[in-house]
Amino acid sequence: MEKPIKEDTDIVLMREMGYEQELFRGFSSLMSFTFCFTAVNILCSVSIGFNYGLNTGGPAVIIWGWIIGSFFTIMIGLSLAEICSTYPSAGSVYHWAGQLVPIKYTAIASFICGWFNFLGNVAGDAAFSSGFAYIINAAIVLNGERNSTSGELLSDDKAPLNVYKQVGVSIGITAVWSIQNALRVDQQGWLNNLAAFIQIGSTIIIVVTILIMTKYRASAYTVFLTNYNSTGFTFGYVCIIGILSTLFSFSGYEAGAHLAEETRGAGKAAPKGIIATCVIGACVGFAYLLGLLFAIPDVADFITNADNPSFAVQVYELSVPERGALALTILLVINLYFAGMSSTTVTSRIGFAMARDGVFPGSKYLRVIYSRTQTPLATVVLVFIIDTLLLLLQLASSTAFAAILSITTIGYQVSYLIPILFRITVARKTFKLGEFNLGKFGVLIGTISSIWLFITSVFLFFPSTYPVTKDNMNWAIVVVAGVTFIAGLYWLLSARYWFVGPRRATDLPDDKINSSDVLVSRF
Repeated sequence: MEKPIKEDTDIVLMREMGYEQELFRGFSSLMSFTFCFTAVNILCSVSIGFNYGLNTGGPAVIIWGWIIGSFFTIMIGLSLAEICSTYPSAGSVYHWAGQLVPIKYTAIASFICGWFNFLGNVAGDAAFSSGFAYIINAAIVLNGERNSTSGELLSDDKAPLNVYKQVGVSIGITAVWSIQNALRVDQQGWLNNLAAFIQIGSTIIIVVTILIMTKYRASAYTVFLTNYNSTGFTFGYVCIIGILSTLFSFSGYEAGAHLAEETRGAGKAAPKGIIATCVIGACVGFAYLLGLLFAIPDVADFITNADNPSFAVQVYELSVPERGALALTILLVINLYFAGMSSTTVTSRIGFAMARDGVFPGSKYLRVIYSRTQTPLATVVLVFIIDTLLLLLQLASSTAFAAILSITTIGYQVSYLIPILFRITVARKTFKLGEFNLGKFGVLIGTISSIWLFITSVFLFFPSTYPVTKDNMNWAIVVVAGVTFIAGLYWLLSARYWFVGPRRATDLPDDKINSSDVLVSRF
């Protein structure tokens, strides 16, 4: 008698969650890590947030904020990895929230978590594309020919890009990322492998070059114990809001979970990718920050005399000859390119998972899978449209756009908090441990993670400039309240009547777990 063929573990896990395998499973364990690491891209995130950090606390707050923030980020990463091992779904936190609560609360739990995560991801895409244009602008200013006395640019061709040109560059690069995401996932997987090694290599090159070439170095006392405060608030208050640059830099480390349905051996590979991203990202970011801060002997003098819009690029310029600084800036641009590409992939996957379960109006069109590449092409298009609208807001109000970017971190933080909180409360005794688990430490680590996420999420609403006016206030509270109101109204008037949340095979009879229950279209 022939032995029965053992069914693929990934397919079994998918059926246990109530779905059939639809996406192409072409990611290896290495690809899962490199994708996650590239999507977060610590090098780019730190560079984008470096201006904020120097003005809001200076070297000491930046470096100690990174050390403290990294510790808690790893704790959160461990908690998310444990849940991911049990539910390796493209929906990630959105799917987990619905699985961890009693079935009657599945719909509302997933609805809230999904919208926060999707909003954070979309705003994150816009942050990377805007950051890409921002660093391109910094490179143009760096390469401009200047008057040796006044420092003014001598050529209009190398003048800073105006807001219209920067928006154009942002939208253009977003279109390129969207086109790349129409490819089959294994066809872009090698790009993520390359990008991860480029990011680590770039960080090493930049840090070593700065430390060797810089003429003046800061002391260890300056880096670890000196502060700078241009906010108008007290130093104690600045220590609280100064942690935000670290939180932004780490946003999106659950990215590998969104590709779990396209990863082989996802029960182990995806969780390991999350943890490796947090740990290696913490080390890479710490090394990069040390390189930047040791090249600034006097922060006040540096900020006062900076003539480049990017303080990170300004450090390059002060540390190495002009052509060398431009080469380092180009490395940063390359990393931003790969970061945005991976970020767009993540957003399209969470959008697909939500559309598959009918969250959005018109979900039957958005859940379409392009059969030639087995990618969710419709959600890729949707993400591009929303990103474009967000980027266009720069033309109307820079303050409004800054508020939407600040929602990136809030969206991620809240969407991480919801499933972890459910894991340690309502699902404490029913949670089924996966291939990767924290054992008896799961609840403790989850509790620490939940407290940190809740407290820091509140910090994200605090203003960063005093006195507070309508022009410099933190508009995040307005944006979050507005989105919450719209989503709540949508739920009350429509979604609650038909949205049932992600599939839960454990709550269904065995004869209901088949392909006819999977609401995915193909063309």
